[in-house]
Amino acid sequence: MRPTAKLFALALLLNTAPAPVVFALDLTKALGETIYVPAYSRIFSFPDRSELLAATLTVHNVDPQNPLSVTKVDYHGEDGKLLKSILDAPLRLEPLGSASFLVPSNDTTGGVGANFLVEWSADQGALSPLTEAVMVTGPGTPGPSFTSRGRVISRKTSE
Repeated sequence: MRPTAKLFALALLLNTAPAPVVFALDLTKALGETIYVPAYSRIFSFPDRSELLAATLTVHNVDPQNPLSVTKVDYHGEDGKLLKSILDAPLRLEPLGSASFLVPSNDTTGGVGANFLVEWSADQGALSPLTEAVMVTGPGTPGPSFTSRGRVISRKTSE
């Protein structure tokens, strides 16, 4: 093999990225959890200028066999104080079902570091739901959009 062909083959080998390997993070079933989800009602582009954002919280029941009940959705401000309880009554999510909750862009009470606390329960145990917030600017306004994923801060198991 000519030296240039060897270099070309080596370059191809080094620039070919393998397909990403995806592992399930946790397939342990729980009877319930409390999940913290960061949310943002505004984001700064300069020290004296910020963009207003709408935040949509979505809870996805990723368990293909077991339902779960969302029992609490609370919205907290950047100071940690409860601003409002969004859910009036428990909401049943069937297997692979989802529910969404909106904090509109004109609600600036949460500040930059707002968050949601989500509680759920399941009679027979279920996989932890995928809980995310999607933040976008107001209608007709080009601007940032991004997501934040929830983090389990307490878990109830049968053990």
